Amino acid sequence: MKSPFLKRIVPHLIAVGIFLLIAIVYCSPALQGKVVNQHDLLGWKGMAQQSFDYKEKHGHFPLWTNSMFSGMPAFTIAMDQKYPVSLGYIYYIITLGLPKPASYLFVACLCFYFLCQVLRIRSWLSILAAVGFAYATFDSIIIAVGHESQMQALGLAPAVLASFFLVLQRRYWWGVSLLAIFSGLQIGTQHLQIVYYTILTLGIISVCYLIQNAKEKQARNAIISLALAAVAGIIGFCSYAVSMLPLQEYAKETMRGGRSELTADAKNKTKGGVDKDYAFTWSYGKSETLTLLVPNIYGGGSGGTQFKGQTKFSDKLAELGVPEESALQMENGYAYWGAQTRGTSGPVYLGAVICFLFIFGLVYYKGWHKWWIVGTVLLGILMAWGKNFAGFNYFLFDYLPFYNKFRAPTMALVLPQLAFPLLGALSLEQLFNDKSDRKEIWKKFKLTVYITAGLLAILIIFYLTSDYKGEGDSMTRDSFVSMLSRGNPQGDAQAQPIAQSMIKALQEDRQSLYGSDLLRTFFLILIAVLLMGAYLKNKIKALVLVIGLLVISAFDLFAVGKRYLNNDNFVEPDEFTAPLLPTAADQQIMSDPNKPFRVYDNSDAVNGPYNSSRAANFHNAIGGYSPAKLALYQDLIERQLSNGNMEVFNMLNTKYFIIENPSNRQPVAQMNPGAYGPAWIVKEIKQVRNADEEMKALDSTHLRDTAVIQEKFKSAIKFPPQFDSAAVIKVRYYLNDTIRYDFNAKTNQFVVFSEIYYPLGWNAYIDGTKSDYVKTDYLLRGMSVPAGKHTIEFRFEPRTYQLGNTVTLLATLLAYALLAVAIFMETRKKALPV
Repeated sequence: MKSPFLKRIVPHLIAVGIFLLIAIVYCSPALQGKVVNQHDLLGWKGMAQQSFDYKEKHGHFPLWTNSMFSGMPAFTIAMDQKYPVSLGYIYYIITLGLPKPASYLFVACLCFYFLCQVLRIRSWLSILAAVGFAYATFDSIIIAVGHESQMQALGLAPAVLASFFLVLQRRYWWGVSLLAIFSGLQIGTQHLQIVYYTILTLGIISVCYLIQNAKEKQARNAIISLALAAVAGIIGFCSYAVSMLPLQEYAKETMRGGRSELTADAKNKTKGGVDKDYAFTWSYGKSETLTLLVPNIYGGGSGGTQFKGQTKFSDKLAELGVPEESALQMENGYAYWGAQTRGTSGPVYLGAVICFLFIFGLVYYKGWHKWWIVGTVLLGILMAWGKNFAGFNYFLFDYLPFYNKFRAPTMALVLPQLAFPLLGALSLEQLFNDKSDRKEIWKKFKLTVYITAGLLAILIIFYLTSDYKGEGDSMTRDSFVSMLSRGNPQGDAQAQPIAQSMIKALQEDRQSLYGSDLLRTFFLILIAVLLMGAYLKNKIKALVLVIGLLVISAFDLFAVGKRYLNNDNFVEPDEFTAPLLPTAADQQIMSDPNKPFRVYDNSDAVNGPYNSSRAANFHNAIGGYSPAKLALYQDLIERQLSNGNMEVFNMLNTKYFIIENPSNRQPVAQMNPGAYGPAWIVKEIKQVRNADEEMKALDSTHLRDTAVIQEKFKSAIKFPPQFDSAAVIKVRYYLNDTIRYDFNAKTNQFVVFSEIYYPLGWNAYIDGTKSDYVKTDYLLRGMSVPAGKHTIEFRFEPRTYQLGNTVTLLATLLAYALLAVAIFMETRKKALPV
């Protein structure tokens, strides 16, 4: 190979080819036009349908959606910017046009490979580490359930770190430009929890870097590098200001912003954040952390396919006449017995080989990178324990900036996922370059083996001594007792021992599941030990060792990953969207021409009205699904709607209820004649002192005649309403971001609008003049309107969106300019004579 350029580029082309091949094979049905049957993505489609319908008609996404929770900002659902300049083009380029989800896995490999190259790790080692990162089971699981933005953000995280290291290496043009671009792309996914963990990692790296440079008397240069990195991060943030600025503003009004004004349950609330109970729902058990090494130690997931063949549990059910397929489906639902009380889609498994290489790195690696990696791993594991390590995590929740905006602590295990393969690759790179006495290296290798053997011994003891009892086992046993005793005069007396034997069989099957994976881990590590031992004894070359480790690691991760993302997860697009087809009840409601009105869908017995966005696909729904709904609305759900207060349903203009017909279990639409309509004129105003009194007043007030308003809004009420039997208000024009009403009355009136109160963007105008409106009936809008004929208009025009468009354009142009300068400087450097 004569050309130096080709010599440099060919290893990278081989790496890209391997990543491409693996992604295509792993997700082969995607190339046939199939899509992953993702429950959460299906939910998003329901949430976003109205926004897409609006864009098809008007050419742009609306900023407000009426389809869920009686109306909410659409910033977290679907939005675009005014200007066509975007960093998103770069993301599309690096996907090579691959279909989802192959593109996500390919980008994750590519970005981690980039990180390894920046840290000067040879190509084949970089490939080993990249595959270890991208195909850890967490990625397969989140793809299977539809957390696409999470996967995008996680896949981009190594590129953010790589760009940061370029800055620390004082390759400023490349580092600053790429850090601006990749941090912008990651922020643009809007999965801010993964962004947050990435920033925490950068913080730990910065501390270790400063300490290292202080030792070397280079603190000044380190500070300059970190300052430039901060500037690049700000540019990246600003490149997506069009979404981030409105989103930050909106977040303060949501459940995650702790917006509720009610004083009840104050102990469980964190100022400016979500409730602790809600935030720490998915907390990893301390011993459950061992799934990093053995995936099925706690039964895998809730409702997966861990059990496939004949089991003791299925044999018990077969005696009762239950088909094996049904029995296995039932058992898989009970397989998980860990600490996550609401279940889990699967374990976080990093791979036996990757874990062994990480332990080797802990023992052998000498560089400063070791300390930030260890710090990142420890932080990720401790944070993932959540409420199971309450003293530490509640402190972080209360005092670590912005941390109280997030939930699901288990997600913090993405930090070990990133760190484990990197330390393994760094340690092998150092090993291959080490010219010291092999005896000393052999001692450290033996210590690694001893530590690993000790860990396996602990796992064996755990296997032999665990009771395999899940928190829900007693409830499961009781349900079996109820089922078995139905119609039996002897009742529970005969059912109890049978049900207990079924639970015992289930627990034995859990042990068997753990045992098979434990044996599997043992053999994989044994192969890795033999390969490394052979290299240290000069029996094989470094390349043979790396390829051998790559093969067994890939086999390991692919086999476990396929338990959660396999060909069975892929379906034809029509089959995927079939649940979104309208029912007869939907069609009946959609045929009603007297819009606008809202619909309460209570036909989903599994998810309920507030955890399903199915109705939002067709109607303006009372319910929906969003982990960041407006806090005022959540208050109303908990204290009024869940209690069936018809006055509140009526004020929300709930014209239809969808319920399940008990005779055929099909949804049926029932009209509510008491719905108040889109706006109404009240006879009087009831003033209350605070939010608690306002909420309580909804229990007993006839809201069609009386508006409930807090005293703090008194100055915005221009005059008391004067009864006029002929007064009228009607909707003339009703769109997401603009609503117009025609008003006519002989006397001054107070109008209540069945629209959600959100003052951060909604402006009111009477005959074109901006006017005040107030929070009414806890979360609606109310306004004093003078006598006469008037046009009342509400426009959603958040200033943050307008500002964000301008900032995004400027920051994006700056990021591209920096990249152009970096390319120019590189070509200029190579054009200079040697």
